[in-house]
Amino acid sequence: MNVVVAAFSPACAGGGKCIAQPNTRNKLDSLADRLNFRAAYRQFAGYDSLVLNHTVSSGSKRISVTAIRWHEFRNPASTPVLAQEGTFGGAAGVHRWMGSIAQDKFGNVAVGYTASSSSVFPSVRFASRSAGDAAGTLGSETVLAAGAGSQTGGLTRWGDYSHTSIDPVDDCTFWHTNEYLSQTGSFNWNTRISSFKLPGCP
Repeated sequence: MNVVVAAFSPACAGGGKCIAQPNTRNKLDSLADRLNFRAAYRQFAGYDSLVLNHTVSSGSKRISVTAIRWHEFRNPASTPVLAQEGTFGGAAGVHRWMGSIAQDKFGNVAVGYTASSSSVFPSVRFASRSAGDAAGTLGSETVLAAGAGSQTGGLTRWGDYSHTSIDPVDDCTFWHTNEYLSQTGSFNWNTRISSFKLPGCP
């Protein structure tokens, strides 16, 4: 069964290298030709839910940046329906991509991702929404790790398997792992492991 979602344009003209970084012409790969890691499935009272995300183009053709497109599908194993979807990003010329999404036990959503531009070093951020917020919306973003360098040496892949997951003990704590650099270079990346909870989940 096909489920129709809102139209979109894949980032970087279909998934290539267009992510800007400071002080270098080296562009990072959006990997916009595929869903990002991972589609997260869980069961709630009365319905099942599957959330996923990918990278799309946001803005005009002349001034285009990448943004996070996310979707929630319900009852994917029986009669799937699109419960909500949204696009996050596009502001201030900052690229947002390589997202990973999850839900806590109350259905609150968080998406961790990388943000970068010609003036912002690749950094780890997240945005979230409470289950009671307007459908398809994410709130303001939080910086988890501010990058201090750009990836050079012709290396274009970035944070392919960045991951957001829920702590199995309290079912409230989000864990997000992602890549950043403490100084410009190649093969010198760092990994930031972050945890946080959303309001209303003790």
